Amino acid sequence: MALRVRLILLVLAVLLPVLGAVAWATLASWRSGQAALERQASEDARALSRAIDREFTRYGAIARALAASPLLDRAPRLSEPERAAFDQGVRRAIGGSPVSVELLSASVRWLDTRLPVGAPPSRRAPGTTALVSSSGVRALDVDDGLAWVEPVFRQGPGPAMNLRLVMPPAELQRLMDQRPLREGWGTLLLDPRGRVVARRPAPVAGEAERSLDGLIRESLAGRGEGRFALRTPAGVPLRVHFSRTPQGWTALTTVPRAPPQPAFASGPGGPLLAALALLALAVAGAGWVARAELRRQLAEAGERARQAERGDAGRERVEALGRLTGRVAHEFNNLLGVISNSAYLIQRQATQPALAMPVAATLRAVEAASRLTQQLLRFGARRRARPRTLSLSEWLPERRDLLGVVLGRRVELRIEVPDEELNVWVDPDELELALINLALNARDTLSEGGRVWVGAERASAALSADLPDGRYLGIALRDSGPGTEAAGGSHAFEPVGTAQEPIPEAGLGLNQVRGLCAQAGGQAVRRRRPGQGSEVVLVLPAVAAEVPAEVPDEVPLKTAAGGDGLAPLRARVLLAEDNDALGDVTVALIESMGARVERAAHAAQALERLERGPAVDVLLTDLTMPGALDGLGLARTVRRRWPGVRVVLISAQGDALAEGENFPVLRKPCAPAVLMAALRPASAEGRPAAPGAGTPCAP
Repeated sequence: MALRVRLILLVLAVLLPVLGAVAWATLASWRSGQAALERQASEDARALSRAIDREFTRYGAIARALAASPLLDRAPRLSEPERAAFDQGVRRAIGGSPVSVELLSASVRWLDTRLPVGAPPSRRAPGTTALVSSSGVRALDVDDGLAWVEPVFRQGPGPAMNLRLVMPPAELQRLMDQRPLREGWGTLLLDPRGRVVARRPAPVAGEAERSLDGLIRESLAGRGEGRFALRTPAGVPLRVHFSRTPQGWTALTTVPRAPPQPAFASGPGGPLLAALALLALAVAGAGWVARAELRRQLAEAGERARQAERGDAGRERVEALGRLTGRVAHEFNNLLGVISNSAYLIQRQATQPALAMPVAATLRAVEAASRLTQQLLRFGARRRARPRTLSLSEWLPERRDLLGVVLGRRVELRIEVPDEELNVWVDPDELELALINLALNARDTLSEGGRVWVGAERASAALSADLPDGRYLGIALRDSGPGTEAAGGSHAFEPVGTAQEPIPEAGLGLNQVRGLCAQAGGQAVRRRRPGQGSEVVLVLPAVAAEVPAEVPDEVPLKTAAGGDGLAPLRARVLLAEDNDALGDVTVALIESMGARVERAAHAAQALERLERGPAVDVLLTDLTMPGALDGLGLARTVRRRWPGVRVVLISAQGDALAEGENFPVLRKPCAPAVLMAALRPASAEGRPAAPGAGTPCAP
């Protein structure tokens, strides 16, 4: 055999297996990539299905809460005040949302938020009077979108009314458009009757598009989740992945299925075979790299999708918690106000000594509950800092019960403060929150139990070396942990380098501690003690003790009404309070001080009273009021039109106003002495005669 033939056979013997291996590897890589893409398509369909389900669950919760309103207790017949109050409540509940709300009885449309405020009820069209007795999502007969229908049961076996929360089609389209979509892929959303209500990309008009929708509906066959293959009227093969929600809505992801491309082709000739072999090797290498990169990108995309879902859900929960906290705190403070004012009235009018003890206990409980409410408000919303001079020797021991609850029973807590003047200028609520953050971190470190020590002392020169010259105090929290970062901890307080260093920026709780110290002109420092635990020190400037006020914050009510030498409150007071129980007891309390009191249920009624006359000396209004004008808006209007009327606001948060408003603000519930001190400048004894008092200015 010639040498040339032998060489050709040798080359073929080497290259043919290599080309076969390259072809097999290419085909396997293609199949693996297709499998990964199909997994992602299934996950996209499930994610869209979960997003739709969460949206319907959220709207269902809103509809159920509105249907349970006590304003509908007389359904199906509502008075005009009840309907108007319910209308206002509904518009506040859905404020900023694209949905609308309808309230229907068998023959009357009582409410439709798409109409202007105050629109009267209207008769329903014949043929649409049937009421639904079960809640759920239903498609409307017209192209107005979808509706969550919630029956309103009051008396009788059947529903008295239906509350419909209408979602426009654009809201469903928004849910689809905000999700990432690969090029060439598509998503569809089918209602429980199998109709396509939203799709992405936008549909192409024509018979072929409608035929494709029909093929998809036929292929679902009642299954809850899965996939199937079909071919479009244009002949394009598709792989369709679907997932159905508990309400019967179906989310689908369509993926074009491309045929595998050959990795090589055979042909005669030695030079051509060598070129093809080199190309096959290059393709094989590129295929291997592409396969690894595709897996990495798919893994990253899946992780990003999961993080985005967790982040969206977390933000929604935090926002909902903040709104719920504010509403609960407002209502809770109204109840505390009723209890507090009633207790003060009993204390004022009771003649039996046996009542003194339970009344005092009631007032102490109200004060404790008020502090808890303020803590809820601090966690539920941001507020402006209110620094004051704080005596650590008195303030720190009072935090024992709170920190003990945070640390738990398995951690022993000791608080040691020397009996000397240790005063700082700081917001006590923010300092309390910083100690809570440090205690939470210490509790995570002491998972098996241990000890925590909290104390205050004069800061050493080493702790304040990086700060301007001056006197500083250190508030330290030390634990008996290992002195290193706890595994899996969300905030790393313990250092890994030097024995003493400033706390870096990491974590929301940690930033709050750093922000508090920076705002006060100090710094937060951590010190590790390997094997003996870790320590965090809040270094704050020391200040001189504050001169005590001449009049204490709390005095018995009997001294405020003239019984012990103080002049009665001779003033005409207009009280704006929407809570009837709190309004009645507050009127009785102010009248016991000697004032003449009238009450308005909302801002419009208060303005009506001021227009009508006679003149009033002081307006006391709640900050949170129903209607288009809240308490702050009412105060601004009265200041502009009746400058002689003193305006006093009362709120669950004394710092709830924006900077520069310059209105006196009382924190609810309010002690009688504080209330009288705020109202007295408007009395005959508390101010000079003002001829223009109560006379309206030009609007």
